[in-house]
Amino acid sequence: MQIKTFSSESGFIDQTISFILSLKPKTIALSGGNTPRPIYDKMAGSTQDEIFYQVDERCVPPTHPDSNQKMIRETLFKNTPNPKNFHYFDTTLPIPKSLEKYEKKLPVNFDLCILGIGLDGHIASIFPDSHVVKINKVAHTKNSHSPIKDRLTLTLPTILASKTILILLKNKPEILSQLLNPTKSPEEFPALYLLIHKNLHIHYNQTRCSTSN
Repeated sequence: MQIKTFSSESGFIDQTISFILSLKPKTIALSGGNTPRPIYDKMAGSTQDEIFYQVDERCVPPTHPDSNQKMIRETLFKNTPNPKNFHYFDTTLPIPKSLEKYEKKLPVNFDLCILGIGLDGHIASIFPDSHVVKINKVAHTKNSHSPIKDRLTLTLPTILASKTILILLKNKPEILSQLLNPTKSPEEFPALYLLIHKNLHIHYNQTRCSTSN
């Protein structure tokens, strides 16, 4: 596990983009949330032959304010209305059909998987005490603590098969502390599953005025 700490928003954004581009990844899985938004926005137009995928999605229409697909299109693909290199969970379909369609588009593994971590330790839409984290490539999960309960997500084996995993954190010292000195089990704090990965990177933005994901 390699940790890089930043004390400015601009440093966090610019150096994270530099790190991503330095890997020269061909396949990239993108998480949603507020933390990666400015990174995706600044990356618009700087990518070339990469193929992008979603890490997870809420079961909402693609025009919904909480749609991860919508956020990615408005940032990374703001200059490309109909990108051919972006594969996503089609939430206009019934859940089983959406999962089946998306799974067929997945690569054998991702060169890079970009993740955030929730305060409860969830990664992607793999929540504490989830029973689907170790099966299939994609899955339907539920977040009982959210108004939008149904989620579609890459599963743990799919994520761990990535060549590189990059975790983006903003002003979440309690999460960083849990990763460095775990006091919970992975079942209670799913992000701990990632610690076995041989190429795990964490970019931590401790800028005080930042808005957390």
